[in-house]
Amino acid sequence: MKLMMIAGEVSGDQHGAALIQEMKKKNPEIEIFGIGGMLMIQAGLRAYYTISSLQVHGIIEVIRHLPRLYRILWNMREALVEEKPQILILIDYPGFNLKVAQYAKQIGVPVVFFNSPQIWAWRKRRLYKIQKYVDHMLVLYPFEQKIYEEAQVPVSFIGHPASDVQVSAERIQTFQHEQQLSKEQPIVAILPGSRPSEIKQHLPILVQALVLLREKQPHLRVLLPMVNSIDPTLVKEIIASSEIPIELVYHRFWEVISVANVAIVASGTATLQTALQQTPFIVIYRVSAFTYWLGKKLAQVAYICIVNILLNREIVPELLQHEFTPERVSEKIHHLLEDASAQKKMQTSFRELKAQIHTGGTYRKAAEILLDLAEKRKTNFSLY
Repeated sequence: MKLMMIAGEVSGDQHGAALIQEMKKKNPEIEIFGIGGMLMIQAGLRAYYTISSLQVHGIIEVIRHLPRLYRILWNMREALVEEKPQILILIDYPGFNLKVAQYAKQIGVPVVFFNSPQIWAWRKRRLYKIQKYVDHMLVLYPFEQKIYEEAQVPVSFIGHPASDVQVSAERIQTFQHEQQLSKEQPIVAILPGSRPSEIKQHLPILVQALVLLREKQPHLRVLLPMVNSIDPTLVKEIIASSEIPIELVYHRFWEVISVANVAIVASGTATLQTALQQTPFIVIYRVSAFTYWLGKKLAQVAYICIVNILLNREIVPELLQHEFTPERVSEKIHHLLEDASAQKKMQTSFRELKAQIHTGGTYRKAAEILLDLAEKRKTNFSLY
């Protein structure tokens, strides 16, 4: 059995790797090729490209990368024809992936999309493309199931995999001992993003904010969990001049967000992961002025943070664009550190959030559906 899988984001690499592992448990002989990150490659993906070749930050910023992105697209179309996979599995990254889906549909390869594009947030017209090109949606949020059922797109709600993650007390204690963390020291985790462009936009402002915060919190410890997509050299260059030590922590993402008293998180999957570990946090984000203006014009939701969107109220403070300043970040984090009632209120809402999206065994359920669809796929492969 041969499957094609494409992920275009760091979070997609995590999803893809877990799906590959679960499918290989059930069928060790399965062959999977496509585009992914190091986690997917380690899990067994035969990669045509890595996700670093696809990553672009912002609407305007993508324009200068279009020739490269279209070369990759054409090569993946050729791969569909040459390799003849039973199904095509797409993870996130809808701008690119729906173009691949369109071609797969033309040549008769069934398309499964894991983790719906945020059509409920913006670019609702993508739903029409999904209706035409996607054979099955695997969605992580319950309200998405209703959207696709009404659109008559086959759909399965499988829950969110981050809700399955449990960081044991033993793991946390080991990490605290290794890092020599003290309960008397306030610990702030900073998650400036998973793309190089996000690091460049966010980290310099966070460095300034932490200096201001230390004036109010002199015993502050700052941890920055490193992800595979980020070149440590870039991060080290930015924090080199920082007046406060920022400790880079490798391969211990869940431990960092679990031990932190509070966190500063760039909008994205990490916000949900942080909430599910019961860590109070604020959301930050900045893009080009035009990208932000256009996003505001197209947005169909009141918030950027998925936690606030799911709970339909602002539980987590959002500092975006001109509001994302060193002074505002310092003020918000200091307030969270000092106000125990604000922390408890946020954590109560986080438990409400988990109840919405936890089904138990998300990746296992997804793998079962994917393998079942692949088994049902007819062996003939015809071009129109």
